[in-house]
Amino acid sequence: MNITRKWKKFLAVGCSHGNLIDPIAAHAVLRFRDQWKPAATIHLGDFVDTAAFRAGAKGSTDESEPITPDIDAGIEFLKALRPTLVFNGNHEARLWRLQNHHNAIVSDCAGQIINRLRMATAKLKAEYVEDWGIRAWRKLGNYSLGHGYLFGESFLRDTAESHGNTIIAHAHRAGMATGRRSDAATAYCVGTLSDIPNMDYASARRSTLSWAAGFVWGEYTDTQTVCWLHIQPQGQKEWKLSL
Repeated sequence: MNITRKWKKFLAVGCSHGNLIDPIAAHAVLRFRDQWKPAATIHLGDFVDTAAFRAGAKGSTDESEPITPDIDAGIEFLKALRPTLVFNGNHEARLWRLQNHHNAIVSDCAGQIINRLRMATAKLKAEYVEDWGIRAWRKLGNYSLGHGYLFGESFLRDTAESHGNTIIAHAHRAGMATGRRSDAATAYCVGTLSDIPNMDYASARRSTLSWAAGFVWGEYTDTQTVCWLHIQPQGQKEWKLSL
């Protein structure tokens, strides 16, 4: 007897970065979500920016970045997105590292924000993956989902070679690459939903010229996943989507 496994839809986004989100990108993704009606919606992390908590923020303009608008905007986008699965990225991970800081003001602030994020994801009934890094993955069919942690020109190929079929965010470069493996593992990056010109570190780094907005969507069963990738070129305001 042949067992038929029902295909279900999914949508994966990431790197919206709190109040640095591009409102046009956010609107396009939310519109697509409403039309696609995925069974699984995933935010792959960096849904807040936490610039003031950056290790090198002291003495820089990031030290004065307002905290509340960033956290509010990140949570509001999650509410609108209605994810079933939310990952911490390296920007959220800053808070977890600082909750035991020797400065009581810093540790208390980080702890209160962590509680807000936990309450927000719990209210959405989303699974919240608080770990970040090389072992923080969840399965969707035959793909692993995670924020990602690699940089460099070959970050996607290296991810595929290290972890097999994967869907990540992190590097802000929407794209796909196949690993040099016998199983031809493929890695997808969803890019970023941030307003790229307003990202402070994008003003002088040549690599940021390759950043792009985007998302990954597709269908999955218990054992298989089919992915499609939308890449939105920098500077192109109109989103031409297939739905």
